[in-house]
Amino acid sequence: MLLLFALLAGCVSDNDISRLGQIDTFLQEGTDRVDILWVVDNSISMSNEQEKVAAGFQQFIVGMNMSEYADFHLGIVTTDMDLSNPEAGLLIGDPPYLTRDDAYVADFMGRVMVGTEGSDKERGLQAAYTALTDPDALAHNGDFLRTEAVLALVFVSDENDCSDNNWLDDEQDGALCYDIDEQLVPTADYIRRFHGLKGPGGRVVASGIIGPPVSEGCEHSWPGKRYQAVSQELEGVEGNICETDYLVIMDEIGARISAPQRTFYLTYPAIEETLVVEVDGALVEAEGGAVWLYDPEYARVDFVGEYAPEFGSTIDIAYDIAPTR
Repeated sequence: MLLLFALLAGCVSDNDISRLGQIDTFLQEGTDRVDILWVVDNSISMSNEQEKVAAGFQQFIVGMNMSEYADFHLGIVTTDMDLSNPEAGLLIGDPPYLTRDDAYVADFMGRVMVGTEGSDKERGLQAAYTALTDPDALAHNGDFLRTEAVLALVFVSDENDCSDNNWLDDEQDGALCYDIDEQLVPTADYIRRFHGLKGPGGRVVASGIIGPPVSEGCEHSWPGKRYQAVSQELEGVEGNICETDYLVIMDEIGARISAPQRTFYLTYPAIEETLVVEVDGALVEAEGGAVWLYDPEYARVDFVGEYAPEFGSTIDIAYDIAPTR
């Protein structure tokens, strides 16, 4: 009888086990530290676009209100990740990144003119992650990436991303990038990787000056769907690379970096219907997703537009932890 009782006790279903509750607390604090990595396409079609980025940099500074950022790192890497490229993933220039102590406006405008002799397989997401994590790249790039700083990524390309971990050989035609979807690293993986660089409470903002949808009639570019997916998930701005100038785009990208954080990653996946969100002790209703919504794929709460908590706020998110199986 004792053995039978023990066996029956071991058959209790997960539904009979009390749910585990969790409260995650976030401080919406401004920072004067930001690491900005520009990832610039250096393939044959990009000379005009590089010039427009250089010309619009002053507007980026205005939008970001860079005068309030006493401590910034500003780096540039190209999308050329061919195995034959000895500078793949390396930040351009000496020193490898610019700070407030440098003539950063003039130096950036010079460095962003990265040329047009790079690979026709534009691996922008791969280049960014390599620059921030690869041991060989880090030996050159130094302490560009800092744990306590906001990480801002800006992708500039007239092609879609082809981050395939070099599945295509250097000699193969870049047009093949559009035929190997199954070989490309999923954008969801890159989103998790980039956020993982900062950890809980850290912030990553990814924006793009990229090819628009085909319907917009931009003849000399391909839709940057993979960059768009990353920027949508990482609080960013999407600009049209076919615009005659980038003044408005650059202003918007800068402003988004300096704006309050909208996205808060939870410690654990949540049972959505149990979520309770408070800002400074006041309950904030989701209003059907009009104020905030839960993204189960990344286990995070996203505030919508103007509803992002203001600087100085404390955000408490209580929830029951979702089963992992």
